[in-house]
Amino acid sequence: MSGTRTRNIILATSAIILLAPHLPAQTDAFVQRTGTKLTLSGAPFRYSGPNIEWLGLEGYGPHDPMGPRLPSHFEIDDAFDTAAEMGAKVVRAQTMGDTVGCPLCIEPTEGNINEAAFASSDYAVATARKHGMKLIIPLVGDCATCAGGGIGQYLAWHRKPNPQDFFTDPALIAAYEKHIDAVLNHLNPITGLRYKDDPTIMAWENCNMCGILTMLSHPTPESLAQISTWSETIGAHIKQTDPHHLYLDTTGLFRYYAKIIDNPSTDLVTFEFYPHWDALLGPGAPATTAATFSHDAATVTSHGKAFIVNEFGWDRTDWKTPADLEQVLHTLATDPNISGDGFWALQAHLDNFGFQPIPADSTNPIFAEHGESGQWWALYYPGVKTLVNTADDMAARAQQLRAHAYAMSGTAVPKHAIPPRPVITSTVIVGLIAWRGSAGAVRYSVERNDAGSKEWKSICDRCATDADDPWVDPHGTLGGIQYRVIAWNADGIPSEPSDPR
Repeated sequence: MSGTRTRNIILATSAIILLAPHLPAQTDAFVQRTGTKLTLSGAPFRYSGPNIEWLGLEGYGPHDPMGPRLPSHFEIDDAFDTAAEMGAKVVRAQTMGDTVGCPLCIEPTEGNINEAAFASSDYAVATARKHGMKLIIPLVGDCATCAGGGIGQYLAWHRKPNPQDFFTDPALIAAYEKHIDAVLNHLNPITGLRYKDDPTIMAWENCNMCGILTMLSHPTPESLAQISTWSETIGAHIKQTDPHHLYLDTTGLFRYYAKIIDNPSTDLVTFEFYPHWDALLGPGAPATTAATFSHDAATVTSHGKAFIVNEFGWDRTDWKTPADLEQVLHTLATDPNISGDGFWALQAHLDNFGFQPIPADSTNPIFAEHGESGQWWALYYPGVKTLVNTADDMAARAQQLRAHAYAMSGTAVPKHAIPPRPVITSTVIVGLIAWRGSAGAVRYSVERNDAGSKEWKSICDRCATDADDPWVDPHGTLGGIQYRVIAWNADGIPSEPSDPR
């Protein structure tokens, strides 16, 4: 039986697997906090999902060989299609609110807002809404030593050498509040809503672990209190401008200064969990284990606020075996004090072929496994080989994360979504076929139509993956040949074929 006929039979006899429609009430409702819990449209709301750092600007934080650049609509679509396939309810995206000091940034130079820089974020907000997902948007990055992004850029603009000045200097605080206002008041031309009025956004995040430098440099009661006061000031400013959205404290300070949890504007408190960081915290720091998540959650909820896990590592850099990761995921899913979590970090297919490059600068396998840059914990769904991970190990862990996301939202794990049809992007070199990858595809088939033939012949029956794209036709390259590509999901269900080329 030909590959084409087999595919048609499968399509004819298989139920079409679609994402469940999201009720307008959920799409149009703001996520709210009731005590230590989150709700959506009056119902309990728990979630898991990915961090997708680059949705607003690629190559802004970590070194990306292709950045900085605005991501394409396809990359954003592919990322959200993949997140949906993985069961995500919430996506966290740093560069949708925090880009300063570069030509493509929201704020290229101090006080000057680049409205064109919102284009990718606008599309991402509209795409998240289409999928019924919510967004967490940080407003500044943690890097105090970067004169080209994050806190360091504000310090450089004001010629302040001490990172603590970001939290205490009135001029720096005012500059940051002006940036916040530009983001919250931005009018999205796609949705017709200002960000501050859009229920697609779940929470504004005051910073990305911006207390880390203070915590690592012998903090004093005074320095900790200064950051707590800053968090309260920023929270009050955000709530005055935007009373609809949740305010998330991501200073990480609560482990050292629990009073910060009691700030009246704070709805959510979080920490980031990477066991490889333990050594940085000093010899007396306790090891990060599954129990650490619950300990932090209990601390925060005892103060009447909701606790979420903004970031956690998923690969063998932090959890040596899938069993180790499963213990963490079980804790996250079963601890009622944990309202949500996000793994770091999801990458997407590129427009032409293959995946986005790993945004890290390491080519040494030992450093990649143990260093801070490493492989950046980049997850390529359903799984590829990297310096740290085998393709099989990444694929197994990706499915663990998928099952966990459905467990967090209290729904059964569904069959895998049918991948979008691939798009052949090049056959310029005869016999070398390149195609745009499909979200959720584990394999691809290639069919060939020779000149004068009425039938498509399978020349690659699920023999290719994204790692084989471009793919070489080993069967000869006479003139008049056309190709088409079919994507297959993990359940063995095919996509529609690509257009011939």
